[in-house]
Amino acid sequence: MNAHEGHRWPPLVSQRRAAWDSLSLVHYRFRAGDLPEHSHRQHLVLVSMTGGCGGKVRTADGLSARPRARGSVCVIPSGHPFAATLEGESEFLAIYLDPSLVLRAASDAPARGGVEVIEKTSTRDPVVTSVGRALLAEMDSEAPGGRLYAESLANVLAVHLLRHYTAAGGGVRGFKGGLSGQRLGRVLSFAADNCAHDLSLDDLAAEAGMSTFHFAREFKRATGTTPHQHLIKLRVERAKSLLAEGALPLAEVSLRAGFSHQSHLTRLFRKLTGTTPLTYRRAALPGPRSFDQAPPNE
Repeated sequence: MNAHEGHRWPPLVSQRRAAWDSLSLVHYRFRAGDLPEHSHRQHLVLVSMTGGCGGKVRTADGLSARPRARGSVCVIPSGHPFAATLEGESEFLAIYLDPSLVLRAASDAPARGGVEVIEKTSTRDPVVTSVGRALLAEMDSEAPGGRLYAESLANVLAVHLLRHYTAAGGGVRGFKGGLSGQRLGRVLSFAADNCAHDLSLDDLAAEAGMSTFHFAREFKRATGTTPHQHLIKLRVERAKSLLAEGALPLAEVSLRAGFSHQSHLTRLFRKLTGTTPLTYRRAALPGPRSFDQAPPNE
């Protein structure tokens, strides 16, 4: 539990949260007021979603940040106490990252110098902002099973912190070796056979005999796509096969193809094919069928 949970501080208007294996996201809305000094076990990455809000974030180590601009970023390391004063309505994304993930990233891609995450602010950080917005979109989609996607984003964020928010600030050396054809073949076969399950990045990396950080980078280099994107394509192809067989209701097709529910299938199916599952089935199997009944948006 985070240090602030269970308290009703005056500035807090609302919060929405989602959690995955190694990180969590909270979407906060505040009114003017003070946040008492507190700390978290995780590294905290704050992204301002509003502009022009007066206020200040203060830490025990002397950092004094004024997140006035939309997209400004503030990093507070694990265990570092901080407090804040807000002078108006504001909105923030708070990404809580497990410190062990940053240490694993440092082990898999050794940093030049130390790997201690430090207190630091930035008026603009497109990588952090993109990760935050992608996690927010995943939370808003209300689609369970986004484990692989969230893990991939967590890895991106961990390596980015190593490059830009560590004591040395010296970046990360490149990986050695690559994803050989034999290893890639094993991974692709494993993913195809298990695409209906909630696969993790660790599952795929273990099949390749590589660390998760090394694997994620080398998989994209070898295939031109991320592991998560590849898994979605496999699930859509599986859904196509099931739809063409014509024996299952759309809700059952969704589950057997690895989607969490029917609307999740419809959204991603349309995104990749330009049509809906129901339209695809009707084209493959002309004629009225009772199991084709679906909500209007399907």
